[in-house]
Amino acid sequence: MTGRANFKFLDEESALQALERISQIASTKGIEWALIGGLAMVFYGSDRLTKDIDVIAVKRLPPQTWEVVGQLQQGGERYNVATTRKTVAVDWIVRHDEAKRYFQTALQEAVVIDGVPIITPEWLVIMKHIAGRSKDQDDAIFLLREKGLVNRRRIKENIVKVSGREAWVGFRANLERWYDLADGNTKKRSNLIDS
Repeated sequence: MTGRANFKFLDEESALQALERISQIASTKGIEWALIGGLAMVFYGSDRLTKDIDVIAVKRLPPQTWEVVGQLQQGGERYNVATTRKTVAVDWIVRHDEAKRYFQTALQEAVVIDGVPIITPEWLVIMKHIAGRSKDQDDAIFLLREKGLVNRRRIKENIVKVSGREAWVGFRANLERWYDLADGNTKKRSNLIDS
């Protein structure tokens, strides 16, 4: 079984088994990694369904670790990881494009939840902005709506830390729209977190 189309939504048992296998291999090889994507959303309280596991890492896994079923456009590989119930697709993302610095910094600041390294909710919102798909906007708005989960000031600080104030200008308008959607605001804001 190969390719994205053949995978059904992940069940909890398969996801946890795949995460355990990922953790064992990465730990053995000394590879730093963290969860992003739909499964990270689940750890932060979303009921969003996902078909695969998305991971950011400092480098690729050694050859023959798992079956490689594709190369990722932004950098990295897609693996098939067998569990007792099903084969789980894992996107092992090692960015090589202009977003690489954001992903590397997010990885360095990952937190551990239930034994799983996961990027912070602030970084997850930034990653969703970079990805730019409609489901990413929905995910970001969910995170932003959750009381006390996302520190919006830290989002700005993270962007400025990686790329400077000029980069913040590029992120600002869309984030302002997401903040308004999350807050139920229909009026245009005149200021966003100390511009």
